[in-house]
Parts: sequence; structure tokens; C-alpha cells
Amino acid sequence: MTNTALTRVLLVEDNPADARLITEYLAEQPWPNIEADAPTVDHVERLSSARDALTEDIDVVLLDLGLPDSSGVETLDEVLAVGIPAPVVVMTGLDDERVGVDAVEHGAQDYLVKDDVTPRLLQQTLRYAIRREQQQQELRQRNAELALLNQVVRHDIRNDVAVILGWGDGLEAHVDEDGQTYLDRMLNAGEHITNITETVGDFLNVLESDGEPELHPVDLESVLTNEIEKARSAYDETTITVTGDPHDELEVVATDLLSSVFRNLLNNAVSHNDKSEPEITVTVEDNGETVSVAIADNGPGVPDSQKDEIFGRGEMGLESSGSGIGLYLVDTLVEMYDGSVDLEDRAERSSASSRTQSGDNDPEGSVFTVTLQT
Repeated sequence: MTNTALTRVLLVEDNPADARLITEYLAEQPWPNIEADAPTVDHVERLSSARDALTEDIDVVLLDLGLPDSSGVETLDEVLAVGIPAPVVVMTGLDDERVGVDAVEHGAQDYLVKDDVTPRLLQQTLRYAIRREQQQQELRQRNAELALLNQVVRHDIRNDVAVILGWGDGLEAHVDEDGQTYLDRMLNAGEHITNITETVGDFLNVLESDGEPELHPVDLESVLTNEIEKARSAYDETTITVTGDPHDELEVVATDLLSSVFRNLLNNAVSHNDKSEPEITVTVEDNGETVSVAIADNGPGVPDSQKDEIFGRGEMGLESSGSGIGLYLVDTLVEMYDGSVDLEDRAERSSASSRTQSGDNDPEGSVFTVTLQT
């Protein structure tokens, strides 16, 4: 069971009256799980003194955001930067919930409005803050262990698959036409496994990142060219055509994981295609403030009832009707970039006039359109 005993509090408060009242409140309410009548209170009045007083013995920090040498959430940031595991509860004299919410978003475990504090509320808030901090530390530790295990497993899988693919290539000259069909299936399955390990790695990078991602200009033409060439190399039977204007000065706001967006969309266009010769068309359109990249295939398409669920937007897991972690990652990354990804039938994108003039039937397949900021 999580231990929420509290024996030592660091009170950072420059107002003597407020500091005296808080100290009295801490002594007034009986405290469970400690031998003393009340926790020990270390009182300092400045941020500089708080840094020196922050030691491993501190169980919780009560922090006033307005100090002589610091003010606002920057005060909280400085305390958290010291790096001790003690949770921080912010105190404010402003009856403004937004101040407390901002503090929690910056890393405080909770906040208290001084005028509303009672001995019981103070004790409850501090004990819950300690409990939440301990639970978060345990979760971070488990996540770190799982991330390491995942890295090792993915490394071993990629190595073994590389060996299998090497042996498969060596069999090319020793199988007949019937055997070639099964060999091709085996090699495609091996490539698919490799793609899955790359996608899982990218997805973990997203989950492990702290705070908002650092978006920066990314050369879209370079990313697209690289991923299209990889897809052409991996899928010999697939024809990939590029239209539009993917010029070399076209930049979008994203991160280095943008390549994973197009890698997964291209892989999806092939792996879910039921044609013997899949065809993919990549269309790039520069709209000034945004750029859209449409990836169209000639596969079976997606039923209307599954168009939202296919990204895993409603649920993820074994019971999800989506097509897997790849498209979920695409949706997650594009949203992170303040962009959008949409799915529609190819027939919906073809104008009635162009179909009439050509005499063709409604084209089969789906179109995934990614729109990004420039």
C-alpha cells in the first residue's frame, strides 16, 4: 500500500502572518502514521532559501507563488527544477482558479487558496499530493522498464527477421513458380514485421515525450521522396505515382517523426490492397498557409461505418475495429502538428464531369489526405 506518512514540510512563504497560520493549522489537526503530534515545518521566505532547504528529507512543499525574489509559475518551475521527489502544493492569495490550474499544468500536485484553507483541508490536500506523487513515480519507473524491454525485444526481432529475409533471398534461385508464390508471401510478411517494429518505436517516442512537442520546419519533399523510394523498394509489384508540386522548398511545421506518417499511410495502402498490382497515387498541393498530401489507392475501400474508427479515435486495443497502431499513430502525430487527416472514397474525389468525359466507372479505393501547416 502507498505510504502517505508526512513528517517534514517545507513552507515557502514570505508573509509572517500566513506562515504562522499555516504552521498552526499543521499542528492543530491530528496526523495519522507519524509518531510526533505534527509534522516538522521548515519555513523559508525566499526562493533562494528554498533551493538550499530542498533535501531528500522533505515530504512535501507548500509554495507561495509571490516571493520577494520570484513570482508566478516561474517560482514553481524553479522549485521543480531542483529535482527532489517531494510533491509541490501551491498556495495563492488570489481567489482565481486559473492560477491554480496553471500551476498544476506546470507540475504542481495541487493548489490551495489561502482564504479557504482549513486544518482538515490542508491535511487532506498534502496527504493526497504525496500519494499522487508516489503513484506517478512508480508509473514512470514501470514505463521506463517497459520501454527498455520493448527496445530490446524490437532489436532482437529486427535482427531475426533480417536473417530470415536473407535466407529467403538465397532461396530465390532454388524454387519453382509455385514455390515462388509462397516465398514472396514469406518475404512480404517479414517486411511487415519490420515495419511494425519501426511503428511501435515511433509510437513510444511520442508517448515518452514530455510536454508539448518542439515543432519546427521540415522539408516535406525530402521526407516524401525518401518514404516513397522505401515503399517502391519494399513492394516491387506496386506502382507509385507522384503528382502535384512537391518542390524542394516546400516546408511544413512538424517533427522528425513526420516520416512515420507517410510510411504508415503508404504501407497501409499496400497491405490492405486486394489487387494483384496495387496502384498508389501521391498528390501534393501547396495551398499557401497549408499543404495537403493525398495518398490514393485502388484497393477495396473502407465502409462508411468504419471511416472514423479506422484511426482508433474511439478506442484502441484488441476490441478496436481500427486497422492497427499504424493509423492511430498517424492520427496522433498529425493532430500534434495542428494538422488534420481525412479519409474518403476515391469516387467522392472524382468529379462527375471528369468521369462522364472519360467514360470510366467510379474509381475504387480510398484516399487519405494529410493537411499540414506551412
